[in-house]
This record gives sequence, C-alpha cells and structure tokens, in this order.
Amino acid sequence: MSGCVKHSAIVAAGAVVALLPMTGAATAAGFQLREMSAEGVGTAFSGATAKAADPSTIYTNPAGMMRIPGTRAQLDLNYIAPQIRFSGDAGTTGLSYSGNNGGDAGESALVPAFYGLIDLTPTIKAGLSLTVPFGLATEYDDDWKGRYFAIESEIQNIVLTPSIAWQATDQLSLGAGIQIGHADATLSKALNLSPLGLGDGMSELTGDGYGYGFTLGMLYEIAPTTRVGVSYRSKAKYTLEGTAKITGVPDPFIAAVPQLRSSDAEAEVTMPDVLSIGAYHELSPQWAVMGDLSWTNWSTFEELRVKFDDGRPDDVTDENWHDSWFVALGADYKPRENHTIHFGVAYDQSPVPNDNRTARIPDSDRYWASLGYSYEFAPDRTINFGYTHIFFDDADIKETTGAGTLKGSYEGHADILSASLTYRF
Repeated sequence: MSGCVKHSAIVAAGAVVALLPMTGAATAAGFQLREMSAEGVGTAFSGATAKAADPSTIYTNPAGMMRIPGTRAQLDLNYIAPQIRFSGDAGTTGLSYSGNNGGDAGESALVPAFYGLIDLTPTIKAGLSLTVPFGLATEYDDDWKGRYFAIESEIQNIVLTPSIAWQATDQLSLGAGIQIGHADATLSKALNLSPLGLGDGMSELTGDGYGYGFTLGMLYEIAPTTRVGVSYRSKAKYTLEGTAKITGVPDPFIAAVPQLRSSDAEAEVTMPDVLSIGAYHELSPQWAVMGDLSWTNWSTFEELRVKFDDGRPDDVTDENWHDSWFVALGADYKPRENHTIHFGVAYDQSPVPNDNRTARIPDSDRYWASLGYSYEFAPDRTINFGYTHIFFDDADIKETTGAGTLKGSYEGHADILSASLTYRF
C-alpha cells in the first residue's frame, strides 16, 4: 500500500477516536483507566508489559514495537458500565438532610484508543498512540441527601504519545515516547442556602489544561519462548483553568456574600507516574502464561486545591492518597491456528485511605476476572474481543466538610466489553 494511503488510513482512524466520547468511570484504582486494548482486557492486562501482542504496546511498553512486523493500525473501543451505590445519611448536628441515596452514581461510557506504527529501518520503529489513561465520571441524583458534597464529578485525560523503538541487540529492544496530554474537569454540588431562608443553590467548577511527560521501555528476550519487560510512564502536571459558576442565588445575597459570586478559578492536578514489570512465557505451541506488576505513584495526590481569581480563600480538599499496586496473572490458549482464547485475573489496590474517602471518588480495592478471544481472519486483519467483570470491595465513608457529614457505605461493580480491529498494511 502506498505511503499516502497508509497515512490517510491512520489519520482517518485517529479522527474516529477524536470524535468519540472519551470520559469513563475509573475502572482501575483511583481515577486511572487501564482499558488500552481489547486483547489486554481479555487477559486482565497481565501481558501488558512483556507480551507485545499488538500495537497497543506503543503505550504499555514502547520497546515492544520491535516485535510487531510491518506497518499497522489498530482501533479499540471499550464500553465501561460501572454501578456504584451509596447507603447512609448526611446532615449536621441535630439535622438530617432530605433526599434519597443518590441512585446509581456510576456513569457508563465508551472509551476508545488508537495506535499506528511503521518501520523506519530494520532496527527502528516509530509509533503513535491516542489513549485515555485517566478518567472519572460519577453523578448522583440532584436531590440526593449528599448533594452538598457532590453531584457530578468528571475528569477526562486524553494523551497523544509519539514513540520510537530500537533493536539494540538480538535479545534487547529499547523504547521511548513523549506524552502530550489534555485534561478537563467538571465538579458540581448543591449549596445549602437554608440559613439564608433560600432553597439550594448550585456550584459548578469547570476547567481544562495541558500537561507533558515521557515514557520509557525495555524488552529482553531470555529465550525464544520467554521475555521480560519494564516500562515507566512519567507523571504529568496539569493546570486546569476555568470558572467557578454559582447559580440559584438572588443578586442581593451575591453582593453580601463574596463566596456566592461566580469567579474565574484554577486547580493543579498531577497524573501520577507508573512503573510496570512483566514476564511472558510460552509453555507449548498452544499455551502461554504471563504476569504483570505495576506501581502507581498516587502519593502525589495530597490535596485538591481550587484557587479563585477574586481573592477569596482557596477551596481545599485533603486527599492524602498513598501509592498503590496492581498485580495480574493470565494465560493464552490456541485451540487451532489463528484462534486464541485469553484468560486473566488481577488485584487492584486502592490508593484512597479510609479516612479520606469522598463522595466524588468512593474508591476501594478491586478484583478482575477476564476472558477474551482473538481471531486472525485474514493475513492482514485481526479482531479481538475482551470482557472483564470487576468486583469492588464495600467501602465505608465518613466525609466531613463545612456542609456537614456524609456517613455510610458504598458497594459496586463494573463490566467492561471491548473490541478491536488491527490492520496490517
């Protein structure tokens, strides 16, 4: 296929991704998203760092590009359907707030990813990925009893990663990439104006900004059937600039109470760095086993501080998250040529301390059970399907702010359905 047609196909696939909704409820701990490929969903991402099975390795370990022959493009679609439910009470001393438990706070979403790679020389490859590595979407009923703590919480992080890989020796390949990211956020809650003799007002913070980072990778082939990989993705700091919009407040009260005025605002959010180690081993022509261990530097998320341009005091939420671990084990089985069945399980540790759990991110430890299927239906085309069910630990909450105390517990789960098409030019 001509270079012009290759370029046009890759650009067209990237445009499809750009037009799709990209916000999803975080299915990994914190507000991280792991849904980078359908093949990975089928193995609980146990082969993410060392397997290098398809172009998604551009993101998970750029060194793995050297194992993918030819020029390829891949489009992944991941449908995430979480269910998050609260039960409990909210109020101040001697007063309980009215309302229900908020309904299902989990927001379903379609999360895409795109990858393209080409040969530059026999020992050098270049790749490009467009992914959504971090995202959060929770939304409660407008009149729920915890409305003064949170109604809508949405964070979306889209990252473009141009990468390069080099075959340093017959066994060793190295990779690196630059991360160019955009993040936007929406945080809303009701305002309790009953002390002023008024009904509820509404506060909505919105903002967006850009951040930059890098990624490094190494893949070493111990034997033709065994390899290990290491990858590192740096942290990226985003300064989100936007507005704090207050509605539902009569003008005389806005003039008297500065905190009830709308204002420009900004907040800094750091997407954490991630270090991963993985191994892959073929037991036989039919069976392979794999594993992955990832560390996420969530301790960078100490607080969420919103600064206002009109000089009012900062709005600060203490987070004090700790670093977390993700461990996954999986297997592939090839019943016949061009057909592969994937299996995987994983444990995903929450970074959220029990004392700092909030209604915006009611996070808890999670457990993955995954199944997938790959079919190479033509020499230049492969389809992948993956399914994961994620079990959430029940999580207690006691969140205290100037609005009072929200006390109760959360329970939930999530289902992920993924599909991808890989095309070799």
